[in-house]
Amino acid sequence: MSKILLVEIAEKELKKKIEKAQPLTQGDLSETILINTNDGRNYVIKNGFSPVIEGNMLRFLAEHHIDVPEVIFANANILIMEAIQETNCLSKDAWQNLAFTLNKLHQIDHSAYGWKEDYAFGKVKITNQFCNNWVLFWGNNRLACFLDHLPSKIASQLEKLIRNLGHYIPNNPPISLLHGDLWSGNIITHINRPYLIDPACYFGHNEVDIAMLNIFGSPPNAFYNSYSLLEPNWQERLPVYQLFPAMVHYVLFGDYYLQMIQTLLDRLKL
Repeated sequence: MSKILLVEIAEKELKKKIEKAQPLTQGDLSETILINTNDGRNYVIKNGFSPVIEGNMLRFLAEHHIDVPEVIFANANILIMEAIQETNCLSKDAWQNLAFTLNKLHQIDHSAYGWKEDYAFGKVKITNQFCNNWVLFWGNNRLACFLDHLPSKIASQLEKLIRNLGHYIPNNPPISLLHGDLWSGNIITHINRPYLIDPACYFGHNEVDIAMLNIFGSPPNAFYNSYSLLEPNWQERLPVYQLFPAMVHYVLFGDYYLQMIQTLLDRLKL
């Protein structure tokens, strides 16, 4: 959907004249636009795989006292949210506050792993059917689904990992609510207060979010000193969980990410 059409829909739903529209992102996954209305308010509008599902995820997080943008409106074409003013990068204090946020997030539990709806990153489908066994959930829904997309050597290594996955990750870790795509670009900091955006929520092992935080960088000690839910040997499991976003990036953006996938498999000695 074009920027012009998104702005027209937003103007109709908000019942306000939009005076300025500035693209924030534009690409394979969604159009995201900052708009300014004639009453001096700022909003963010976007499309994507399912604005309704994303809006419901944001509302669910807000209901559980996680800081996210307020959802103003959502339908099949558009998501309208309040605009959070980003005032600074992830400082030491912001990292510490993010740890406190994740302590809350990851203690929201459920009776099974998964989510009530499937989702997607662009053309990459995310299957979330509930399952009582984490190894089966991760193997089937986050790894095996990529086998047909990978070169044969890497696919063989991945098959070996899936066959032996119970040696790498636990069958029944505590069930935690996950953000699902928790890299630094999906954290907005307003006066050292982190807001989470672009969720891809489901219930799973809390280390999935920690793995994502470490895939394009690494949190400082201030984060780890305040995040209280890490279990022994968590670092050894990170590559298993980082394979999923690495393979998503490979399917969406191409061969550049094959080396990342290979490096993660090598770290697992496959």
